[in-house]
Amino acid sequence: MKKWFKHPLAYVAVILAMVCGLIFVLAAVSGFNKLPSGTQNLRVVVLDQDQSSVSKNIATHLENKLPFKMVTATSFANAKRQLNTRQAALIIQIDKGFYQRVTRGQAPKLTYTVNQSNGLLQNMVTKNVTTQVTTQVASQLTTAKVTQMLAQSTGKALMQKQQAVAKQQVKQQLQASSAKSPQLAQQPAQLKKLQQQAIARVKRQQQQRLMPQVKKQAAATAATLTGQVATTTTKLHALPTNYQYQFAPMFLNLGAYLGIMLMSLVLTLMFMSARHVIGKWSALLAVQLNGFIGVLVAPLVTLGTLRCLISFSSSAFWQLFGVQVLFGLAVFEFTLAIAFLCGGLPSMILQLPLLVSQVVASGAIIPRPALNGFYRWLSTHTPMSQGVYSTFNALYGGANSGYTSALWWLISLSLLAVILIGWLGYRSTKTNPLSRLVPFTAGN
Repeated sequence: MKKWFKHPLAYVAVILAMVCGLIFVLAAVSGFNKLPSGTQNLRVVVLDQDQSSVSKNIATHLENKLPFKMVTATSFANAKRQLNTRQAALIIQIDKGFYQRVTRGQAPKLTYTVNQSNGLLQNMVTKNVTTQVTTQVASQLTTAKVTQMLAQSTGKALMQKQQAVAKQQVKQQLQASSAKSPQLAQQPAQLKKLQQQAIARVKRQQQQRLMPQVKKQAAATAATLTGQVATTTTKLHALPTNYQYQFAPMFLNLGAYLGIMLMSLVLTLMFMSARHVIGKWSALLAVQLNGFIGVLVAPLVTLGTLRCLISFSSSAFWQLFGVQVLFGLAVFEFTLAIAFLCGGLPSMILQLPLLVSQVVASGAIIPRPALNGFYRWLSTHTPMSQGVYSTFNALYGGANSGYTSALWWLISLSLLAVILIGWLGYRSTKTNPLSRLVPFTAGN
């Protein structure tokens, strides 16, 4: 027993347990420090297709009251493009005829368009936003400002109806004045003055009589609208309600990343030993070929298993296969470069926190705009989020938005880094303890 605890590996095992726990706490928990306030960075597009005084007032009210980045769009096609490329989280559409329905005392219509091909938190937030908007619009329609607009509209309609009555009253008053004073017929200026006075008097009488009726009718119309906003939700890319579908992109890419990272570590250890036997460049070529085989074979197994758990078409399978191969190549070259730089196993000090941080920054749980600056940068410059979003696109739909090109850039730059590190960092012809961890002899 004493000999056991004299061995250094006994203490290395304890240190590994502490370090792994510390890495997960530091890399994962800190990624949530901008929530829930970070969701305010989500963009919500307001599309006013009615362009009336009431709809403009509603749009302005939503921009001022809702805790999100509210932007306006000039057309539905433009708004839909922003939603499809994940630049926006939701489209709030004030339908044409909104004001007309308000003045008629009918429930006005709002249309929400959502893209469900996103992470869990974003889908929950957008669903909550639609509820908030409906409540805000319903309450705003009963405010004094909207009631005043309704009063103006109602008053104008009533005044138009009373114009014929007013003309008749003016005509009768002029006839009565002419009958009392026949000489007025020979005095056009005096007759015109009397006509103007009669018109002004009739208008005052109508306003005094109609305004209470107008205000009462406008207030009654506004009051009937409380809680009576008609809403429709359109899903640009629908997601099944089963949470297996929601989390499939994250776990598919997490498993692929972890497996490929371990493969790159093993191949690095083999390279460090084999280069003394078959030559550095032959060993490096063998590493690349071995990695490419692993990247091709692994998705066939994982995607085949995934298809047994959730339903997707054969075309989606092959699209996913292409995504996973490209993602796998990016992960392999990325993790291999770090492994080469740190000499194999010591690279785990960097690899583990990078893996955990990328899970947080992947977009599968927290949307990219809700992350803090560091995790947002990490999301755009590492493989995981590109793979997760590309998987969402392949399974459920969505625009590419640069994910593929980002993966190709990672492959190219990481491969260049591997070649440079191999050329500059592995010149020694003497073996060291790390290179002897995986023995490689000519007989192998």
